[in-house]
Amino acid sequence: MTNDRCSCLSSSILKEIISNEGIVVQFQSILSARNHSIIGFEGLIRGVTGNRDLIPPSFLFDAAREQGVCLEFDRLCREKVLAAFSSPHLFKRNNLLFLNLETSFLAPAVVGSGYLLNQVERQKIPPANIVIEIVESDTEDTGALIRFVKSYRECGFNIALDDVGTGHSNFDRISLLRPDIIKIDRSIISGIATDYFKQEIFKSLAKLSKGIGSLILAEGVETKEESLCCIEYGADLLQGYFFSRPIDPGLLGSHEEEKKIGELLSVSRANRIDIVKARRLKNKQYQRTVRGIIGQIQGKSLGEIERLLKEIIDSSDRIDALYIINDEGIQVTDTIMKKSGNQRLNPVFRAARRYENLSHKDYVYQLINTDLKKYTTERYISFATGNLCVTLSHLFKGDKKNLYILCTDFLVDGTEIPA
Repeated sequence: MTNDRCSCLSSSILKEIISNEGIVVQFQSILSARNHSIIGFEGLIRGVTGNRDLIPPSFLFDAAREQGVCLEFDRLCREKVLAAFSSPHLFKRNNLLFLNLETSFLAPAVVGSGYLLNQVERQKIPPANIVIEIVESDTEDTGALIRFVKSYRECGFNIALDDVGTGHSNFDRISLLRPDIIKIDRSIISGIATDYFKQEIFKSLAKLSKGIGSLILAEGVETKEESLCCIEYGADLLQGYFFSRPIDPGLLGSHEEEKKIGELLSVSRANRIDIVKARRLKNKQYQRTVRGIIGQIQGKSLGEIERLLKEIIDSSDRIDALYIINDEGIQVTDTIMKKSGNQRLNPVFRAARRYENLSHKDYVYQLINTDLKKYTTERYISFATGNLCVTLSHLFKGDKKNLYILCTDFLVDGTEIPA
């Protein structure tokens, strides 16, 4: 059936599918990066007409919403998926079933009906083996959604927040629903191997999940590079075409997905070793440059230091900015940047100025409050220039043995050394 025909799915066709239970169930594997194994499956459906045309689920649910039979259709789909999952072929290894739930129709009567619990009990599946997937933007009745989640969690079900990072994602739903699993959408995964911003978003979500006791599932992983990045940036679980496409229940069990993730983890370990070596080499280069600068400015007055820094930065193509901070955390020079360099015009995004207090910055705080003599930051986007940088801070003595901190912002290639 063509997309045009699907987009105007008639009431009669949908009624035919519902009355004949014309639903085909397929499963897509979900793998654990920790256990190197399949830990569950997402249940997916297609509609089948009397002419054996297959209809994608998005068209079916859109039509069901328009025709006011969304609840009825959703319950039918769940029944079919649960029945397929309950077979010994799938359930023998105590796998998890990731079950999509249409939440747009949630209302007090639906929330308190216990219909899903009854469906699960009829199939003799323990609730602990079910992960209810909720799309956070599907319902505007947050109160009903919270009550539903609370009720089913108390029964032993697991809760996953689906499609995080796309559409109308509301991060307050994470604190309200406290999901067991956060599924990061394909829109974040696509191109993550070379996109610094997507990398940082993924890492932030992974850090958030660890802090609240949730697992991160990278959804829609399609390439080896995407898979490796997701593992290295903190994914606990992975799902996508790189490992397997949705297939009929009877075709599951080849274990090819487990071989793939085992190979990936071996590559990931080797990559980590290479990354550590590359970081050490790059850091040595940075430190060599910093020592060279300190050799020129130590023992000098602030005025002379500032003059020398202006000469130094114009002769280097790897330095984004230079500035000096005293032992109280106060910047005592202007932030010195290339005359021809990029500088943001917005006054909010500007370089720090002389006499600003930077004592709260890690690269300053660590040097004035501990025994550290030098410090290197993680990669970040510079407020002043919008460039990707790392900052190296290093103690040195100026004239009259005054203690200062030289701060050097080095330009970093976004694909150079993954953080």
